[in-house]
Amino acid sequence: MTARVILYAAMSIDGCLADEEGGIGWLAPFDAQDYGMAGFLARIGALLTGRATYDQVRDFAEWPYAGKRVVVLTHRPLDPNPPAGVEAAEGDLGAVIARLKAETAGDIWLLGGAAVAQAAMARGLVDRLELFVIPVTLGAGIRLFGTSGALQGWRLAATRSFPNGVVELDYDRG
Repeated sequence: MTARVILYAAMSIDGCLADEEGGIGWLAPFDAQDYGMAGFLARIGALLTGRATYDQVRDFAEWPYAGKRVVVLTHRPLDPNPPAGVEAAEGDLGAVIARLKAETAGDIWLLGGAAVAQAAMARGLVDRLELFVIPVTLGAGIRLFGTSGALQGWRLAATRSFPNGVVELDYDRG
């Protein structure tokens, strides 16, 4: 089976991945619920992320992607001691994704951030969306979907609601 690029993300009802400062603290009240992350990670062979998201995750107390290949899109050198499995990549996004698809057993998690996600979606490089809509409105922030034009061709594959008001929406490219 060919690796798929999956955009798996939490967003506010009004479409924000982060607040205006790039913070995700608004997600904390929803952390106690199990949304199936362990099962999702079991399907993932590699993660593709932007530099800002990588730097934000590096500030976590513990590296959450141990044992996974993590490719960071960046033009700057990574920190001197990145976690095992982390590598830098630069160049054309389509070429980076094509290389990852050829080299990866399992799917590829497009971890983001917003600029990487928007660029990949605009170029038709995302195969599946797994979106967790959090029952919060931020009013302003970093939006998942940009203003560069309409994205079409998605087919609803599944929905799931959680007792805390979170709704999962899964879409496959149509």
